[in-house]
Amino acid sequence: MADETPPPPRPAVPQTVPRTAPVAIWGLILAVLSFTCGWLFTAIPAVICGHIARAKIRKSGGALGGRGIATGGLVVGYMALVLGIMGIRLLISMI
Repeated sequence: MADETPPPPRPAVPQTVPRTAPVAIWGLILAVLSFTCGWLFTAIPAVICGHIARAKIRKSGGALGGRGIATGGLVVGYMALVLGIMGIRLLISMI
């Protein structure tokens, strides 16, 4: 019994992390920029990029990640659109 050697350790299985979809990152960047500059010129592309990113991530079968980033870009982009439209309506009503 004392001559028994422990079994060798199992080889480590590398965990692959899916790469983040670049269009998801662009969607979030454009959404954040829509609050600082170019409201309409960045909010609409942010929403479009967010939807494209979520579709690509869903169709990739786990090869692409970044669903949360794409969703964040969508939420912030839609918020920028709503706030911008409310601001324009407020300015028009003041005239």
